[in-house]
Amino acid sequence: MNVADRRDLFPVTRSLAYLNHAGVAPISTPVARAIRAATDECLVWGAHRYDRLLRGVAATRRSAARLLGTDPANVAFVKNTSEGVALVAEGLGLGPGDVVVVPEGEFPANVYPWLNLGRHGVRVHRVPMQGGRIGLDDYRAALDLPGVRVLAVSAVAFGTGFRNDLAALGQLCRDRDVFYFVDAIQALGCIPLAPGDHGIHALAADAHKWLLGPEGVGLLYVAPGAADRLHPVIVGWKSVRDPLAFDRIRFDLRPDAGKFEPGSLPVIALHGLGAAVDLLLDVGVGRVWNRVAKLTGRLREGLAERGYPVLSSPEPAERSGIVAFAPRTGPEGLARRLQDRGVFAAARGKGLRISPHFYNDSSDIDRFFHALDEADDPGREAAP
Repeated sequence: MNVADRRDLFPVTRSLAYLNHAGVAPISTPVARAIRAATDECLVWGAHRYDRLLRGVAATRRSAARLLGTDPANVAFVKNTSEGVALVAEGLGLGPGDVVVVPEGEFPANVYPWLNLGRHGVRVHRVPMQGGRIGLDDYRAALDLPGVRVLAVSAVAFGTGFRNDLAALGQLCRDRDVFYFVDAIQALGCIPLAPGDHGIHALAADAHKWLLGPEGVGLLYVAPGAADRLHPVIVGWKSVRDPLAFDRIRFDLRPDAGKFEPGSLPVIALHGLGAAVDLLLDVGVGRVWNRVAKLTGRLREGLAERGYPVLSSPEPAERSGIVAFAPRTGPEGLARRLQDRGVFAAARGKGLRISPHFYNDSSDIDRFFHALDEADDPGREAAP
């Protein structure tokens, strides 16, 4: 089965040209089946066969580890990316005089947890974005400032789709002994990403974007050795080495990412996440990225032919699954008019953001351009 054959696994294609995977993605039939099966297990058996549900959770952890190119012990489950960022930010024990470098153009989930450390005297330094991108020299200058302890950066900027050079940033952090955190929500599942190859200490991502999973569950990766640098600020019965010893209290924290899972997990959602990750592994994330790159290439070509300024970086190494462009009319209104024509994209800032996934095909791109030609008309927008 080739990549295009998976299109039938996404019933949303019967209704929409769904081009908003950088927002909230639709789920596939395998994900829906996995969630339904886990729900039915709870409905019919309750906890009588709970070991079956736990085996599914363990399988999801192994699949997530495969996706990240790491050991399952380095993967914890969180509710969302924001929780993963906050666990790292609070767990580092930063204090007065410490500086966290955060680029401009970040989604607030990777800004507010660091700004919240201001109560401890921690300062956040923002690296300016110019022309929708940030150069390595700008990062280098920021990391050379006195007191820098952390670089917190998105793999892909949510607004423009600018893709950071994670390997180069990892080397800059290694050279300066700077903790390296990556918000991977706009890359994981679309672009091959093995954090261990780039010296990333911790990484967080949610399931509901490029992973094509359900909302309310995500991944936190903590590199071997980095767990010792992070103290869990939320601790529960599962944070310790022997969580099933209910009658014996021994505060002995787990040495791996598991210490960031304080209690019972959302087992039904995790079964859905497992099915989503398994689908991506079956297709191959490299093939997913090749497909997405071709689709975004077609989008760039069509926009250029129509005279639209593309806000995303033109450099191949800085491209992602996101293409943002400046429309002729207000992006919010245009997004609504496109939805009326069965095309789902998103307004972000002054641009319209398009983000196709591997199961999209040329018919979706054609439908987008047909709708755009009709909908992005200043005269139409101004009409009563």
